[in-house]
Formats: sequence, C-alpha cells, structure tokens
Amino acid sequence: MMLPLLLSLQPAWADDASGNQVQQVIKLPLKLNKPPQAAEHGAAPAAKPAAEAKPAEGKPEGKPEGKPTEAAKPAAEAVKKAEPAKAAPEKMEPGVPMAKPPTRDLSQPSPEVRAPGGKPRAAHRVKPRRPAKHVEKAAGEAGQVKGVVGSILKANSAYIAKHSPGYLAKLGGRAAPRATVVACSSPGGNVGMLGGEADADLFVISNLGNQLASSEGSIEYGVRDLRTPLLMFVSHTGCGAIKAAAGDYSNLGPAVQKELDNIEIPKGIDATNGALININNQVEGAILKFSGEVEAGRLAVLGGYYDFNNDLKQGRGKLVITNINGETDPARIRELTRSGRYFHYGFMGR
Repeated sequence: MMLPLLLSLQPAWADDASGNQVQQVIKLPLKLNKPPQAAEHGAAPAAKPAAEAKPAEGKPEGKPEGKPTEAAKPAAEAVKKAEPAKAAPEKMEPGVPMAKPPTRDLSQPSPEVRAPGGKPRAAHRVKPRRPAKHVEKAAGEAGQVKGVVGSILKANSAYIAKHSPGYLAKLGGRAAPRATVVACSSPGGNVGMLGGEADADLFVISNLGNQLASSEGSIEYGVRDLRTPLLMFVSHTGCGAIKAAAGDYSNLGPAVQKELDNIEIPKGIDATNGALININNQVEGAILKFSGEVEAGRLAVLGGYYDFNNDLKQGRGKLVITNINGETDPARIRELTRSGRYFHYGFMGR
C-alpha cells in the first residue's frame, strides 16, 4: 500500500525540486552581504534569499540543493541580464561637507563687471590707489604741455603766413628795439602791450613783480647797450607778487623771499594800491640808476597799470599810464600824455 503511494508522489517531488531549483537560481545573484538600499530610490524591495524562504511542502528537510537543470539555464541567464537594470545605484554621501551657497544672486554680474555704459555698484566701488593719482596727474600735465606747445606752434604758423620772407629776415637781424619793458611774469602782466607787429620793437623783460632789482643786468643792457629811449614798468590787477609781499611769505623759498623783500609796500595793503606804489618805487629807482641818461634827455621812465577791473575808472582792461618820470598826479599825466612831453622831469624844472 505504501509503495504505490510513494511511486505516485515521486513525479510531484521532482516537479517541486525543479521549481525550487529555478527559484533558487533566480535569487542567487541577490544574495549579498548587505541588502541593496533600493527602497531609498523608489525601487521594489528585493525578494528574500532562498535560505529564508519557506521550504516547499513535501520536500525533505536537509536535502542538499542540486545544480539547475538544462531547462532552467535560459531563465537564469535572462535574470542575470535583467538584474543590473532593476537594481538602483547605492547613494554615496560626500566625504567633504559642502559649503553654503552664496547669498547674492549668481545670475547677476559680479561687482567687478558692469555692462557698457553702466555704473558700478556703490557698495562695491573700489577706491583708486595713490599711484593711480600720480599717473592721472602726470597724464594731465602731459596733456597741458601738449596743448600749450600746440597753441604756440599754431600762433607761429599764423604769424608766418601773414608776413613775407623779407620781413621775417629783418626780424632776425634787428637789434635796435624802441623800448625796454619790464613786465610782471603773470599772464596778466604782459598781454597786448602794443599788439601786432609793434611787439617786435620791444625788449621785454618779465620777473616777479616787474622789478628793477630782479633783472638789473637785462634792463641795463636794454637801456645802455641797445640804447632804448624808453624804459617802462608795467603792473596789473590782482598781481600775485604784490599780494604775497603785502602778507606773510616766510613759508616760501629763500630765493623767492629775497625777491619779495625788494617790493617795499605796507603789509596788509590792497592789491591795487600796492601795485601803484610798487610802480612808483621802480620808476624812482630807475631814474637814480640811469641818472646820466635822464639828465642828458635820452631816457624817459614811465609806469603803467593794466586795469582789468576798472579800478581807476578809465575803462576795463585799459593800460593806464600812472607815472611819467616821477610825476604821479593823474591830471598832470593826462596833460603830459596829450602834449607828448614824455621827457618832462618835474624835479629838474623841465
């Protein structure tokens, strides 16, 4: 009775064993030391290993697992090929902690970059270094020199264009000017003296405060060697030398102080009255120095003032004669000017 029953159950056991072998082959690649973290990536959980699976009914416990049959090999190979596509990669944590993201908007340009025509942000504006100031100053001075030289050359070209070669040749050989003029070095002290071609007839000397003492040698050369019959000292409105001489100039250089010491005017006097007093002092000093020429009637010594502010009420910018051979009275000066008596010396009875 038992023998037929066992014979009838043998095919079922063979089928169960074959099914279990296929199931074990499918699950063998998934038997790892650690189960894959597929749940973290949203994948389906892996099946339990065959060791943990419940034994099939009717299979004897402790029976060793056999090799897969030929029929199960294609299925096992298909599982092996499909398994890598199903398994999700293990998530790796970074070994170095990441820095916090920047607070500013990275879609905008950095503070050092700006679009053409735009202005840099005030919060990120970089202050120029000190060397940049020196470079900027040097560039400004170079531009100034270039402009001045260009203006001088342009004026020279215009002067040449208005005169013939013969006229220019005479200027080169002319050594007999008609007057020696001592002007202030400031631009306002020597503009438009006579104008045009008459400027070529002047022996012009410029110094600080239109002084005799500062340029005595040059003035003597004009009067005695070039034999000019007129010596004229010309000042102007707002003379810087007069303002300096009327104040405290102890902070200036020794050579400058020496020249200002020769300007004998009261401290604190206004610039116009100080300039007029200085003119009179220069005329008086020249009369004493060139007394021989004065007594012989060969030299007239005059003083003039460029009145840019119309302080003397004779017209803005006019060159006003303020001293003729020591005469300073405005009415007498007008009379001598109208009559042309420039060699009149009141102290000599002429």
